[in-house]
Amino acid sequence: MADDKPRRIIPLPGKGGEALSLAPSAGLRPQTLRRRILAISFVVCVLVPTFLGALYFTFIASDRYVAGAGFAVRGMDGGGGTDLLGAFTGLANAGSTTSDSYILLKFLKSRDMVERLEKDFSIREAFGGSHVDFLSRLDPTLEIEHVVEYWMDRIHTSFDSTSGIVTFEVNAFSPEDAERIAGLVLSYSKTLVNELSRQARQDAVSYAEGEVERAEARLRNALEQLRQFRASEQALDPARTAQMQLEIVGGLEKQLAETQARISALRGTVDANSPALRSLRRQAEALEKQIAEKQTHMSEGNNGKDASLTGLLATYETLEVERNFAQQAYTSSLASLEKARVEADRQQRYLAVYTTPTLPQYPLYPTRLLNVFLILIGSIIVWGIGALIGYSVRDHMS
Repeated sequence: MADDKPRRIIPLPGKGGEALSLAPSAGLRPQTLRRRILAISFVVCVLVPTFLGALYFTFIASDRYVAGAGFAVRGMDGGGGTDLLGAFTGLANAGSTTSDSYILLKFLKSRDMVERLEKDFSIREAFGGSHVDFLSRLDPTLEIEHVVEYWMDRIHTSFDSTSGIVTFEVNAFSPEDAERIAGLVLSYSKTLVNELSRQARQDAVSYAEGEVERAEARLRNALEQLRQFRASEQALDPARTAQMQLEIVGGLEKQLAETQARISALRGTVDANSPALRSLRRQAEALEKQIAEKQTHMSEGNNGKDASLTGLLATYETLEVERNFAQQAYTSSLASLEKARVEADRQQRYLAVYTTPTLPQYPLYPTRLLNVFLILIGSIIVWGIGALIGYSVRDHMS
């Protein structure tokens, strides 16, 4: 960069008596100062973090061992882990095993999982012991919410929506702890799937059982009303009684017709006051009276004291129709209940495990070289962005 300030020539003795010229200031030039600041910032922002990261991952970071399992939620009907809609859209049907798989994924990182682990395994001691480095160590005095956050970093899950396969990996600071925790997580997952299957079966069958109970109560009420009617009226089958009464009236009417025919036949051949004709007339009058009484009893009862046979028959037929409807409803509800049970059994869920937790022999984490390299790359990116921002601000101010 050219300097527009005038230079002052200071004559100095030299060879041949010639004069030499020097710059007016002995300090650093601005360009050199900026380069030194840039170099210092590179050391501070890149080299120091990389050195500290390399120091931590080489000598301080604790080894983490990984154990896990893989499984799929299956149904008794032989269906796969996902429905057709979920295979193409990723949407889980409420009745498919895909929804159960997503429930399991949430459960693996939930507070319920941590609380169950604390009952069967000393998770705070395993992750908060002195053998764990200070950055990865769990504070045993933390609240359960912070323990859940820490647990989310110790377990990794994945789900393949096409095949319905769920996998999880648990990393711990000793191989025995990793295997133990992974086995407990798998056991809890099986218990949850069994509980989901039981609840689904109970929900499917409970409505049908309720319908059976209502139909049974209706049938029992209809039979009780029919029993009370028979007991109060002392008539086991009013319909049969009415049929018998009709047959009696029909027989009387037949006898009356025969008697009247004989009277008509004798009227032109014998005297009107003959004993035979008078006997037939008395017989006809008796039959007519008996027929009238029977018909009155059937239609009106005996002097209004007893219910008429027609009324009894109407009441009985109403009760009988109600009993038949209740019987049919009860039979239908029993068939629906059996069908619901068969369908519920067919839709039961179970956990198909294809990979069980095993004892790890080599720590997979931390990936020391990769982590140091990532720190280096990240530091360079941050330093570069900061340098660009600094130059932009300087250019804007100038």
